[in-house]
Formats: sequence, structure tokens, C-alpha cells
Amino acid sequence: MIYQPSGCGVFGILRKKESRRITGKEVLRAINRVKHRGSELGAGFAVFSAERSDRVRLRAFTRSPDLVTDRLSAMGVKIDEVIINRNFGELCDCSLSVIDEPSVRRAVRRANEIMWEEGEGRIYSIGRSLQVLKGVGYPEKVANETQIGETEGDLWLAHTRQPTNSPGYYPFWSHPFSGFDVAVVHNGDVSSFGANVEFLKSRGVRSFVGTDSEVIAMLFEELLEEGLSVEEATQTLVGEREFVRGTSLDGPFTAVLGYYGDDLYLIVIADKAKFRPAVIGEDENFIYAASEESEIRELSDEARVWTLKPGGYMIASLKRGIIRYGREPPLPPSMKTPSNAIDIRNLDYRTINEIIAKLAKEGREVTLINAMGPRFLGITLPRLGIRNAKVTVYGTVGNCLANLNNGNTFYIYGNVGDDAADTMHSGRIVIIGDARDVLGQALQGGEIFVKGNVGNRAAIQMREYKDSRPYLVIGGTFDDYLGEYMAGGVAIIFNKEDRELGNHIGSGMVGGRIFVRGYVKGDHIGLGINKVELIRFLKALGMRGLIDPQKIDEMKELSYFELKPLLPPSAREFAEKIFEDKVGAPTVEYRHLTQTEREEIVPIISYFSSATGEEFIPLMEDKFTVISRGK
Repeated sequence: MIYQPSGCGVFGILRKKESRRITGKEVLRAINRVKHRGSELGAGFAVFSAERSDRVRLRAFTRSPDLVTDRLSAMGVKIDEVIINRNFGELCDCSLSVIDEPSVRRAVRRANEIMWEEGEGRIYSIGRSLQVLKGVGYPEKVANETQIGETEGDLWLAHTRQPTNSPGYYPFWSHPFSGFDVAVVHNGDVSSFGANVEFLKSRGVRSFVGTDSEVIAMLFEELLEEGLSVEEATQTLVGEREFVRGTSLDGPFTAVLGYYGDDLYLIVIADKAKFRPAVIGEDENFIYAASEESEIRELSDEARVWTLKPGGYMIASLKRGIIRYGREPPLPPSMKTPSNAIDIRNLDYRTINEIIAKLAKEGREVTLINAMGPRFLGITLPRLGIRNAKVTVYGTVGNCLANLNNGNTFYIYGNVGDDAADTMHSGRIVIIGDARDVLGQALQGGEIFVKGNVGNRAAIQMREYKDSRPYLVIGGTFDDYLGEYMAGGVAIIFNKEDRELGNHIGSGMVGGRIFVRGYVKGDHIGLGINKVELIRFLKALGMRGLIDPQKIDEMKELSYFELKPLLPPSAREFAEKIFEDKVGAPTVEYRHLTQTEREEIVPIISYFSSATGEEFIPLMEDKFTVISRGK
């Protein structure tokens, strides 16, 4: 395996009501697609059954099963059965079956406090529906040790670990983490960890192994205990609503949760800036959650796949299907692939790039099918001095497509992962699907065409030099920070289906132009002007007689960019010095394109329409919000 550290890999799958159960063998195949995201320092699985047992099943890592049974028995817990599953030298992994009583949950928490403090071990799985299976090693090692291959479940979670804030040499810190019939796998860091722990301590939780994922599981369990619904608890975690102080999460994270209560739930949450990938999928039989689309494609070629919006969440249940999508999903893919292409389903990226380079040197077009998320496609072409190659790929392409591209053309019939076309100098990339986050970073030449939508931070640090002007054209919509620190070039967004736009467009931009079809509200543009400062500014203008004091209440409801044209010239100039120079606010106009702009852009859009098979030229007659930097 080529080592490519990327942050943890997560996966979740829930069957639909009338569909078959899912085997551990299938789940292992999916999580192995992102083995490069993890390390040998931890992996694990959680399996839920919709048929709840009349016994509570526990699993513990401990120096001796007697230490666990003695602690629980002393607290009145009646133990039916004890099985030693694995031995790790000084530790063993044991299973316990206990009588289901209201005191079991509290007894397990108290036993964990004592055992952890005394160095005796940890009960890491508890529930009537849930069983967590985890350890130290890559996913296949843990799967073999726990013999999950033929195990069937209605909901599964899986994780491959890249340790950041806790050790990796003992299995206590491997994911998933669980509460009572709650399990969580997670990628990223929770910067609100301290506040979240303080809340849990206030509810009587006294013992932690010290990981973010454990805290997320405990928070979710406590919020449900507070009487919140599943959706209210989820909204609290993502910060959409804070029903209980200290329970919202902050920081760069993606988390996938499983829960069995009145129904069996799969939940996915993303942080407000979506700094970690969160991909959702759905086909006729299953609902999926993943770090990368390739995990879903390993099990389903037919699934429609989409990403969560920043700060978004997806909720699905066994009985009800998808309850909240987190974003409107695309239509199912439908495309015919050529029969004479090269099948790259099971090839690593080095082999694929060798094939591309060999055929390109021979002057032949390259057509690849069954792409299952390979990273770094085409990145060797610039180093080898290869230009004017044409590469067509059918399937899902992983991160870092065509970085440093210089004069080559890529057609992608499917979706593309993060960080595509980083520092592209020239050439063309056509994506007949969606692109994920950080598309075209430091793009300085050539063209990128995306028929669908793009994620966060597209076109950041985009630039131009002399006659080298790059173009990014998007048929759909975008997430936050489009054109952040943009210094040149042109980005054109048609938002053909008039969907929700991201925030902070053009924040910190110093050059270039962004054209967004339709009217964009001012609060979507730039870093935003502090509302309190803006109201104080209006009151000062009223006191000086520059505006009618009677209109202040009406004007303070407007965004800065909506308010600015209504100000008298002297006040407008003062506002620019106070607000625009302070935060680097761009210039915003809502208008039709000029003749000069049309002459420049129409040839680009003509090719975009031809390449994507969809007509966009008539949309250029609409008004655009034009965002630029300068007076």
C-alpha cells in the first residue's frame, strides 16, 4: 500500500425497510477503499440489529474478565455470560451478557470510572441492538480478528484511524465509540471539546479516555436523555439550535452516528465550514455515508451521491428512509461507457498514471472506465513534459486530479474529489458531475468546466499573469468561500436550478471577477460587515443629518451591499473607508453583462455548452451579480 495520510476514513450503511441485511464482508470492502486515510494504529466496526435483544451486550478491553464482572456485580448487575474473544498480551477482549435493568447504564459508567482510574480496562460497547468490534491495526486485521465477515446487520459503521490527539498503541482509543445503543465514527478535531466535557461532567459523567468521538457519543446520548428528539439532538450537535448550553460542536469534523431507539437511525453531521469531507449516497436498497465516494461506489454503481452542505446533517431511518437529506440530491447517474476502454477498477494510482503516460507518449487518446476513487490522476504528465494529451475517465475520481496540469485535457464522466486542478497552468478539465472542495486552488491558466455543483473554497487564490487568464465555469451552485483571496481570472456560475448559494463569496479577493447568474444577497458576499457596527454607523449618520433618522429602523435590516447605494455620496465614501478597507470587501453590481464581457465570455460558454451537452448561452441574457475588487 502507498502511504497517503489524509485523516481518518469513515463509512456508514443502513438498509432500507424491505431490503436484505448487510454483511461485514461488504462493509470491509467499502472501508478498505480508503485504507490510505488510516494507519495501522486503529480500526473498528459497529453493527446494529433492528431486532433488539432482551439482554444487554457488553464488550470490554481489560487485564482480566474478573475485574469487569467484579465491578459490575458489586453494583447489582446480573451477569449471564462471559466470553473471552481475543488476547492482546496484557489485555483481553471479552463479551458479557447482562440482565437488562434501568441501573445497567449507570453501573457501566461507574465501573468505567473505577476501572480506568485503576488501570483495569474499559467497557467500550453497550446496548441491546449494538455491538462494537475494534482494535489496533488496519481494517482487514481487525475484521479478521473479530470475524465479522459473515456477520449480518441492519446498520453498520466503520472506521480507519489516523491518530491525532490520543495514542494508537492500545485498542481503547480506536473507533467506534459508543453509548447505550449509540455509536460514533469521526474524522477531524472538536475544538469545543473542553466545553462539551464540562457539560457531561455536570450530568455526572466522570471518566473519559480522551477522544472527540467518545464525547460526541456521550453528548448525543445525554441530549436524548434530556428529552430531545433525534433531529433536535442532531441540530444541537451541528450548532443549528442549542437546546442545552455546552452541547454544540465546533472545529473541523465529520461524524457518522448510529442509534437505535424508536427506530434505527443513520446520522451524518458536518462542521460549519465543512473542513472534513462528508459524502452521502442512496440507491434502491441502501443509504450510505462516507469520507470518499469510492467507498459507496465499491458497493453500488447506481447510487446517487451528494455532499452535505457546511453545517448540514443527514438523518435516515430503517422505517422511514431518508428524513433529512442535508442537501437536495442529484438525479441517479446514467451514462454509457465505451466497451474498448481500460478497466482501472482495481488498479492503484501509480499503475494508472503509468498507463496514461505510456499512451499519451504514443499520441493516443486515453479512455479509462470503472474509476473507483483513484487519487493523483494525471499528476505525472507535467513532470514528464507531456502536453496535449486527452484523458477521458468514467467513474469516480479521487482527490488531486491533474494537479499542476500544463496543456492536457481531462474529461471526467462522474464526480471528482477534493483539490482537483491545484496550480493548473494551462489545459482543460471537463467534469460531467460534481466537484468537491478546493477546486482550482491557485488556478493560473486554462479552463475548468463543471456541469454540476462544487464544494467549499473553489477558485481560492485564482490568479492571472499577462495573457494567461484562467476560467472556471460552474453549471450548478457552490458552497462557502468561492473565490477566497482571488487575484485574477474569471469564475462564472450559472446556478441553473436556482439552488441555495454558499457564503463569503470573494472574501479577501484582490483581483479577478466572479459572475453569478441572478441576484446574490449582500450577506453572502465577503466576510460580512458586523451588524452592530453597521447600526452604530447609521445612527451616527442620522445624528449628523446625513440620513433621515426615521428610516434607520428600515435601513438596518439591509445588508451592507444593499444599503450602500442608498447612502448619499459623502456617507458612501466614509462607509468604504470604515468597512471595505477594513475587511477587504469587494465591489458588487447587479446588471446585464456588457458587450465587452460578452465578447470575452461567449466563446468560453459555447465550449462549456458543447462539452457538457447542455445549453447555457441563453442564460447569459439574464442579469448577473458581478463581484470584483476595485472601485
